[in-house]
Amino acid sequence: MKFIENQAVVKQKGLPAISLLTLVFLMAGCAGVGPRHVPQDRFEYNQALAESSRHQMLLNLVRIRYLEEPAFLSVSSILTQYVYDVGAGVGTDVDLGGGTDTASANANLRYGERPTITYIPIEGREFSEHMLSAIPPETIFAAAQQGWSADILMRIGINRIGNVENMGFEPVTAWRIFDLPAKLKQEVDKLKKFQHAIKLLTILADVEGFEMRIVNENGTDVAYLLFTNNAPVDTQSLINEFKQALGLSPHRNIFRITDRVTDVKDDEITVQTRSLGAMMAFLAKGVEVPPDHLAEGRTIDYLIPTTEKDLIPFRMISSEQPPVDAFAAVKYEGYWFYINHNDIESKRSLGLVIAIFRILAPSTGGVAPVLTLPSG
Repeated sequence: MKFIENQAVVKQKGLPAISLLTLVFLMAGCAGVGPRHVPQDRFEYNQALAESSRHQMLLNLVRIRYLEEPAFLSVSSILTQYVYDVGAGVGTDVDLGGGTDTASANANLRYGERPTITYIPIEGREFSEHMLSAIPPETIFAAAQQGWSADILMRIGINRIGNVENMGFEPVTAWRIFDLPAKLKQEVDKLKKFQHAIKLLTILADVEGFEMRIVNENGTDVAYLLFTNNAPVDTQSLINEFKQALGLSPHRNIFRITDRVTDVKDDEITVQTRSLGAMMAFLAKGVEVPPDHLAEGRTIDYLIPTTEKDLIPFRMISSEQPPVDAFAAVKYEGYWFYINHNDIESKRSLGLVIAIFRILAPSTGGVAPVLTLPSG
């Protein structure tokens, strides 16, 4: 609980009644202190919630990088109680020598705020299903067409489109049965082809070269990807290049979206999306682990070549010293992990994952409080 104390002292020549009247006006003027604090308090709580959301997501990405499970805590409610403590006093001074008598009055106002914050763990079957279920392709394409960061969203949210496949999000321990250098080169080459296809798709979205359409067929919604007919020469050239990269028929402009990778028909396009959990696991590959933690075996080395690390649109730097000017930072296992303010791509990636998390997170309405703390 915090208190702000104000004092007012008034001296008045003449009768004490005049001083008391002045005191009443002073105390009445203090009655509006609470409403004047609403704009400032609301802004500060809003800022604190936004920062805590970033820090919580960053911490969970670091946990995943260290092969731990993520955990989320939601702020269910913030209740603030404003407390006023008013004191007053009156005194008189009498000059026995025949001078003028004086009366004095003083007022003390103590203003306090008592916030109570309720936290609820985000867990349960509904949320687990959201974390593990692939995001519908139409959601990703619709978000891209509505102005979201299409390149980042598709790079982290799509696992396969046509014949091109994104880099996996699983640990590289599964690769030990392969020739590791050859497997790493294969993964990097695969990722470059995928990102080139996503770049073409992003450009086509900007020039309205395609659209996603949902058609109801026999009571079932079916998604189609439609390319523009009679497109300008430059746009048509991009469409042809995109079709070639994905192994699509150059003679069709309408493709039914499927998640199959085998027995794909000539009029179909394979689109496999990722779940929120898989997206977070993919971004966690961009968390820089201190060398001593790798040497101690606290986690595994993804062995991504330094020259290719920018292929992952997210990077968290680790340091023993607190960062000076970071966009967001968390401390874990004796190290600071943070995103630089000038790392626009990482900031966009983090913002997208937080936005998707908020969409998928279950509503906390009607859930009994689990932990309530007076934070004053």
